[in-house]
Amino acid sequence: MTRENRVCSLLLAIMMCLTCQAQRWTSFPASFKHVGKNVLTDGEYLDSALALAVDSPGITIMHIGDSHVKGKYFPNAVEAALRTALPHMRWSFLGINGACASRFYEYDMLTRIEAAKPDLVIISFGTNESHAPSYNATQHAEDLLKLVASIESKCPGVRCLLTTPPGSYLAKRAGSYRRRGRRRYTYTHTRNENTRLVANTIVEFGKKNHIAVWNLFDIAGGELCASSNWLEAGLMNTDQIHYTVNGYTLMGTMLAEAVIKDYWQRIAR
Repeated sequence: MTRENRVCSLLLAIMMCLTCQAQRWTSFPASFKHVGKNVLTDGEYLDSALALAVDSPGITIMHIGDSHVKGKYFPNAVEAALRTALPHMRWSFLGINGACASRFYEYDMLTRIEAAKPDLVIISFGTNESHAPSYNATQHAEDLLKLVASIESKCPGVRCLLTTPPGSYLAKRAGSYRRRGRRRYTYTHTRNENTRLVANTIVEFGKKNHIAVWNLFDIAGGELCASSNWLEAGLMNTDQIHYTVNGYTLMGTMLAEAVIKDYWQRIAR
């Protein structure tokens, strides 16, 4: 980084720190229990990418993932909040309903990622992995490794940020009834315990491979409350897998703020 850019970074950091002192960061509803601090794990691994934000032509960020990303409200909220600190950022997102991490190291997805020329890729998978008939942590880690390696091979110098799934419930058919001549079913829902295993795999993978992680599962309540917090606050959809617009907006805003806080506080030291 040139001297001019270092000066620019310092000035921006000072401005951000002053803003932080007066700003009230977004928080979960008061009903949320056992929440953690909204921070990144190993956020320093993003520094080389985020430093591009202070120089022309700026930083290019791409958000990839499953239906949480496909539905647009989550990535749109990330973009809106990031632009408060990175106004010249170039942004795109790509999500597929039902996708696992393994879907995105296929040729068609890698071609689309490469075309965006990202400096930073936010990777949001895990919900579908957690709903598989049997969860295999070793295979999941191998899929993440292949995905990250494939992205890095297509986009030299890129940095990745992994996010964990927020939590969900499993539906089980409990009974049936007839209505207007058609059979309909009732369901019971139980907490998806695999989400904890998936989140742990993502966090451990990040530590082992020097990749930043936003552990939403733990931040939002962890094993005890991550799922119930969203549900009881009315932020989870009726399928108890997806989220309301307000739920996704809250997630996206907090993800962006975690990135902003982590970076600016570090370079201001």
